[in-house]
Amino acid sequence: MTLRVAVAVFVSVLAMVATAAAQGRGKGPGRTSGAPAQNGSASAVPVALQPSSSFLQFGTWLDDATTAAAGAGYISMGASYWRGAKADQVDAPILGLTYGITNRAQLSATVPFYRATYEGFSGGGLDTIYISGKIAVVDPDAGNGRFGLAIGAGAEILSAGVADASRAHWVVPLSLELRSAAFRVYGSTGYFSRGAFFAAGAVEWTAPTGTSFTVSLAHSASVHGVTAATIASVPRSSLRDASVFLSHPVSSTASVFVGGSRTFSGTWIDGASSISGGFSLRFASPGHARSR
Repeated sequence: MTLRVAVAVFVSVLAMVATAAAQGRGKGPGRTSGAPAQNGSASAVPVALQPSSSFLQFGTWLDDATTAAAGAGYISMGASYWRGAKADQVDAPILGLTYGITNRAQLSATVPFYRATYEGFSGGGLDTIYISGKIAVVDPDAGNGRFGLAIGAGAEILSAGVADASRAHWVVPLSLELRSAAFRVYGSTGYFSRGAFFAAGAVEWTAPTGTSFTVSLAHSASVHGVTAATIASVPRSSLRDASVFLSHPVSSTASVFVGGSRTFSGTWIDGASSISGGFSLRFASPGHARSR
């Protein structure tokens, strides 16, 4: 895929975001919106870990310190099914895009579409959108390739059905990464402007065939107690999420992935679980992308 096509796709994503932001601040009956359930492999779209895209909690972000090469990136499409107490949701498609601006800086976007039911109510449409940037302060691809440090910033545009005064929020994650021959350990910590601190970590093992298996744990907590954007049954409660993820390359540029998660929390969403899957395509502009 050429650079022109990649830029066109990214512009299309931004246009969708602008359209969503212009839809107003609608309020659905008892409905909130959250982060995409999609997971991604190294250098792909970062993960905003949530038990469901439409039942918002405190907010948890998981990313590594790796950035896409200049002129290269990833396009992904996925789907997920989430089930909790008296509620369930299907997200399809979940569209993701990452593009390397330089060898140390990238842009990413995630656009999910959903269909959810809760206590007899149902609805669907465009869900919460994330646009983020990441800069590798310490590039794990440089030197001995064992350690990386990255800072990021992201915009969170909540769904039109969210019961909150503002749909526009931000997140600031700090990500670390450690590498060995077959393993990577990475994680993120930071703050959501909706009023939540978070910390998340993952361990990834990659087989000689290229198949990777990842286990992650995430923790987040509201700093303001119960709000419309951080719904909880207990003030200053927390949310913990455990996930597993499997990715397998099917060609030199394509991979398929599948994952699952379980939520442990003092909120009404305790015990919720989800499964997800999809594929990702790697692209590069001839003469611009560096080798990995």
